[in-house]
Amino acid sequence: MALTTRRLPHPAPAGPPTPDPARSAVEQLRRTRARRATRVAGSRIQRFWTALITALVLLTVLVGSVDTLSGLAGSVLAPGDGRLPGLLVGLSTIGTAGLLRLSLWLGPVVLPAPELSWLLPLPVDRRWLLRPRLSAALAAAGAGGAVLGALGGAVAASTGRPSPLGIGLAMVIGLLLAWLAAAVGALAEGSPRWARLVRVGSVALTLVGLAQLGGLATAGRDQWDQWTTGLLAASGPWGWAGWALGGTAGGLQPARLLAALALVAGTAAALAAADRSLATLPSADLALRSRAAGRAQTGLLLLDFRQIALVAQAAARARRTGAALRLPMPRARLLILFWRDATALLRRPGRLAAAAAWAAGSVLLLNAARLWAAHAHPAPVTAAWLGCLLSLGPYLAAAALVEPAREETDRPARTGLLPFTPARIALSHLVVPTALLAVLGSAAAVATATLVSAPDIVLLAVLLLFTAGAPAGIGAALLSAYRGPLRYELMSLSADWYGVFPFVLWYCAPALVAIAVAAPMLWHAATAETLADGTALAQFAVSAVLATALAAWRVTRSVARQADL
Repeated sequence: MALTTRRLPHPAPAGPPTPDPARSAVEQLRRTRARRATRVAGSRIQRFWTALITALVLLTVLVGSVDTLSGLAGSVLAPGDGRLPGLLVGLSTIGTAGLLRLSLWLGPVVLPAPELSWLLPLPVDRRWLLRPRLSAALAAAGAGGAVLGALGGAVAASTGRPSPLGIGLAMVIGLLLAWLAAAVGALAEGSPRWARLVRVGSVALTLVGLAQLGGLATAGRDQWDQWTTGLLAASGPWGWAGWALGGTAGGLQPARLLAALALVAGTAAALAAADRSLATLPSADLALRSRAAGRAQTGLLLLDFRQIALVAQAAARARRTGAALRLPMPRARLLILFWRDATALLRRPGRLAAAAAWAAGSVLLLNAARLWAAHAHPAPVTAAWLGCLLSLGPYLAAAALVEPAREETDRPARTGLLPFTPARIALSHLVVPTALLAVLGSAAAVATATLVSAPDIVLLAVLLLFTAGAPAGIGAALLSAYRGPLRYELMSLSADWYGVFPFVLWYCAPALVAIAVAAPMLWHAATAETLADGTALAQFAVSAVLATALAAWRVTRSVARQADL
């Protein structure tokens, strides 16, 4: 039997590798978006000019703010004051805490609904999909951080005129710190452990920063202040940024340069870790954050800031564990309404802390305005604007305590079974918030004034606002809670750009009522020697009584109108 040879076919030459369908879909989506973006050149030019004009306006405002803040800080700090490094480190610590909290709340990586539904389930590396969102968040955070850095550079140059180079370096430091906070926020978005660490750490940094600033206001502690400043400056990026800011006004020292390099290295490491974490972000968390961001964007588009607050409250309730706090129910029928307000505020201690913080801020701002007015001698128009600015602290403190009333207007059915009239239920919200505003505001004002050694006129003015003026402030805050749905029809009174002013006036009417009560007396306290002027006190008393009566009448009328619908 002969052996036959059979020619075996040669293997076909290997062709190009088969492309990944998922990756091809993502690349095709990007090409389609780029092609659509280049179709209409006119819209791109219009967006460019809009962005350019907006940038020029913001730059002008920033330059003016830097110059004003530098002059204000120069009136507080004497040339060669040794407290300046400690002040910068304390401010950078508090700023870092705020940036961390904001990045945790906003979430750097937020996907829109189409990408969440269509692209996220694809078997593709999520970093391709999520990295552009992280880059956009870093750009927005960097812009805000640069603004904060410029303001920090103004404080650093308080002993002289701010130089463009120094402000530019300070903006870079602020940008790096904001990028670091955004990167930590991305890590916290996919890790509950990081989220808890950021929440606890932001509170701790705030307390440490406030303690640092309070220690600087106490006399006779120079050696202790230097030691605490050095320890806080070396403790982490929050201290490195403040220490590096001190070198932006000239005289860069090796220690400040080392702090800046450490901040750069820490930011780079955080960004690298955030980029690696993109591949492990849970789909459920991305979906929840996407829905919350959609509702918040809708509220921002409609100028409905209450909807944004409700989104934040829903996210806080989702994280809350354990039983809710509850006060014992009173036996007297008349105390039910006050018990409901006290229980609602007890379950939200952040509202109480916010009221106390605004009271403390009012003392600090009035003390700084008094120091500035003694050197600047502002014109009447500037004085009027400054009086309005000083009035915002007491109003915001009152607005933080009327949350029970806002909850009832959000869900009117909650009071349907109560054996009281709607007007009585609405007016009952004046009692507990007024008492809490008087107690918390007075305590915070006294503690802050003692800590910073504020003049007696500053403390007396703030105490007068938070005690005798508390009913007027709470009444103005209740006006915003019971004003009903947003009246967009006011913007149709004119087709021109100024047609929005009636709506803005209606929206800001509660704050304007509080400003009419507090602004004249606060400006008088910022410029006069004592509060013994009978005209200023009489004007405050009359305006407070009229504002309280107006608020009660408007709230009663609004409740009756809504009950008839």
